[in-house]
Amino acid sequence: MLVDVNIFKDEISSMIVERNNGMFLVPATFDLVADRREYFIGDDILNRIHKLEIKFAAADSRFPSTYIKDYGGSETESEIVKIYSNAPGGFAHTIRRRALFILSGTIIGVTGGGRLWAHVFPADLVNLSGTAGLEADPTTTTFGFPRQFHELLARRVAIEYKGRQPKPIPLNQMDLRYSEDLEIQLAAISHTDNSGEIIGELPEPAAYGNDGWDY
Repeated sequence: MLVDVNIFKDEISSMIVERNNGMFLVPATFDLVADRREYFIGDDILNRIHKLEIKFAAADSRFPSTYIKDYGGSETESEIVKIYSNAPGGFAHTIRRRALFILSGTIIGVTGGGRLWAHVFPADLVNLSGTAGLEADPTTTTFGFPRQFHELLARRVAIEYKGRQPKPIPLNQMDLRYSEDLEIQLAAISHTDNSGEIIGELPEPAAYGNDGWDY
């Protein structure tokens, strides 16, 4: 059951990120290595990367890197440094083979030179007998699993269990409503802050000039 819980936790989490782009977002720093342009982004990355920030000297501040979806230029070092620089706005990155490829001036070793903001999977459960709720973050860099999806996770595991028996167990009405109920909860988390709404108001009619109302 523990294996199934972790599998379907990840399945639901990937859907959550599609609806709420602030969920499971965490920064992680990495060191720049002299003359290295490719950096592995990790196995725990969910569906997307939010932002990459880089500093090319220890005393500098990090600045955002520009993402290039399809880099078709030369990967020869001498050609890259002709086009890109280490100045803010002068460097970029592309993603391939689950790795970042940095396009910049010459790279030297910088501790914590890169900071990647990415959506990561909630931490796997190590057992089913813990005392903390699933929603509790295990550490400051890992996430728990949102409370409003706990029952749905349990239901998804039950559906899998019933279907894999030598003689499958019929699904009950709650099981059959799983997709519908999951969609309701996904829709509910689509808006994280209602105060961000912009509500437009029309000016008073007199401000329009002659609108024909008197004719």
